[in-house]
Amino acid sequence: MKDYYVDGESGSNLKPMMDACYQNAHTQNAALWQQGLIDKRFKAGDQALHSWIHGNSNTYNSRNFNFNLIRRTINMVSGYQRKNRKSTVVLGMDTTDSQLADDYTAAMLYSERKEGAQEYLSQGFEGGALDVGLGLLHLFPDYTNDPFSGDFGLDNVAFNNFLIDPYWRKMDLSDCNFIWRRRWVSKDAAKINLPGRAKEIDSMQMGSSKDGRFPMQAELMNLNNNKLMPYDEYYYRDFREGTFILDPMSGESVEWQDIPGAPKDEMEQVLAQQPWLQVQKKQVPTIKLGICLSGRTMYDGPNLLNVDRYPFVPMVGYHEPDLPSYSWRFQGVIRGLRDAQFLYNRRKVIELDILESQVNSGWVYPVDAITDEKAFRQTGQGVLVPLKKGHTAAELERIQAPDIPASMIELSRSLSEDVQKISGVNEELLGSAEDDKAGILAMMRQGAGLTTLQGLFDRLDYSQRLLGGLRLEAIRKNWTKAKVERIINREVDPRFFSSDISRYDLAVEEGVYSTTQQQMEFRQLVYLRGELGMPIDDETLINKSSITGKKDILEKMQQTAQAEQQAQQAQSQQEEEITRADNIVKMAKAKSDLARSKELLASAAQKTVQITEIEAAAEHNQAKADMELVKQLIELEDMDRSSLKNAIDMAELIKTEGPQQSQIIPLTIGE
Repeated sequence: MKDYYVDGESGSNLKPMMDACYQNAHTQNAALWQQGLIDKRFKAGDQALHSWIHGNSNTYNSRNFNFNLIRRTINMVSGYQRKNRKSTVVLGMDTTDSQLADDYTAAMLYSERKEGAQEYLSQGFEGGALDVGLGLLHLFPDYTNDPFSGDFGLDNVAFNNFLIDPYWRKMDLSDCNFIWRRRWVSKDAAKINLPGRAKEIDSMQMGSSKDGRFPMQAELMNLNNNKLMPYDEYYYRDFREGTFILDPMSGESVEWQDIPGAPKDEMEQVLAQQPWLQVQKKQVPTIKLGICLSGRTMYDGPNLLNVDRYPFVPMVGYHEPDLPSYSWRFQGVIRGLRDAQFLYNRRKVIELDILESQVNSGWVYPVDAITDEKAFRQTGQGVLVPLKKGHTAAELERIQAPDIPASMIELSRSLSEDVQKISGVNEELLGSAEDDKAGILAMMRQGAGLTTLQGLFDRLDYSQRLLGGLRLEAIRKNWTKAKVERIINREVDPRFFSSDISRYDLAVEEGVYSTTQQQMEFRQLVYLRGELGMPIDDETLINKSSITGKKDILEKMQQTAQAEQQAQQAQSQQEEEITRADNIVKMAKAKSDLARSKELLASAAQKTVQITEIEAAAEHNQAKADMELVKQLIELEDMDRSSLKNAIDMAELIKTEGPQQSQIIPLTIGE
């Protein structure tokens, strides 16, 4: 930083450039400052707005009541954002980059937690996008606790504390020509921001810098009494010389950047190993910074984050860049509610006037009838109206006050509902619905209300992604390898500080809000286990959680697991013994059944043999009987051939039909 210090006003054209930009852009920015101040006063419920709008001659100036309906509407939208915060995580394009993405995510979450980024993001959304329509988040280096690598600080810059190019359109500020931020610091703070310029700062006078610029800053009140100095940071577009490595074979190019802790001749070593690579110098668009303290130029050089983009992220509500009036290009939710809020206040004041007139609306009386006309202005009990002698009370006539018509009360209710209709916030979102509706209908109403506000939340998400990308680049450019390894608690990936990895392999997205990567992993594990049913054990969840007394819980879980394991072992042994005894009984029964079966088989075999013997004996007897019969027939000497033949046939018939038929049929020979 000291290399770019400017010695007084010589050698730098920063001051004339700042003056020219202020002259060209002051009119448009001043209009936005004016409208933004009115928006803030409506949100704060400033009763003096009645006099500011109607002047001191207004009839109702004495009753500057404010029934603020705007604040609860803003609180609802900002409260929803706070309840549904998101974390910025880095996702790899493929599985090979998952470890590098985890390293980036751990470093970013550490930085966010250290600087309170979520709170500043919510403040910027409410104070910038919702209230006025435009605000800035400023990321800057902080070397208070780390003089080598430094940490990062985040600040919410209000609408009246910066001057910006009125013709920018893109949310990433890539078409913005300049941003001028003014803040007020003490001499000690100035010495910290500008090391080495202590003597020059001590010689400056305090509270005398009244250049008439940024007239709506709160620090300008009683400037002569406070001990603050204007500290101007002017960021503008310029160019720097970059060194690019070209690969003619693949057609790729990458800018060479020195990695902290790497050898000084690393590029020469790479070129020696790959001689086909080419080196080319060319101009690269970048953002430079000029610093002025009490109107004196102090610094003009690269911005302190060493990045080629603005260290600002816009917080935008409703953006209409094509409107010619700059004050209406940026609008918050309050801008459309101002008229409804004012009419509601005025209607309430009129209702109160009518109500108070019911107590004492007036009298008609003769001029010489009473002694003191102030008696008619008495209120309460015991009112005395003294009459002059010769006059009676019948001469006095009370003027009857008109009743408050029901239509007037209904009009007030309608004006109150207009605030919700204009803002897009319904009763369900505010939690004040009184009608008796089914739960599903209430959820549909709430979803419809969120749809009308979706543009605001989408622009917030985009701003958060831009902030994540800016932080990621600042980490790679400013932090050392030792610091990153201390944060992630492991050796850093060699590609961590590479210039092309973030362009091609990584993307910044939103995740479930958590302050550390460990908490984010815990929520993801719970989701994978509960919603997708993946087998993730309890010990893993406890180790990834941030609960206190984790060691005692794990020890108790181990003791419980051991006790359950012992009980299961005892039960298993008992079941094994029961199974063994049962098997013995079954084996004995099987052996008994086998012996019984063998016995039955033996008995059956014996009976089979006996049956076979009986059948054989029967056949033998039958054959013997047949033989005897044949012998008897042959022995008949007087038998002729025909009789013999008949006898043989008869014998065969008898043999065929069986012994019973042979006994029944008589044998006749020689008929």
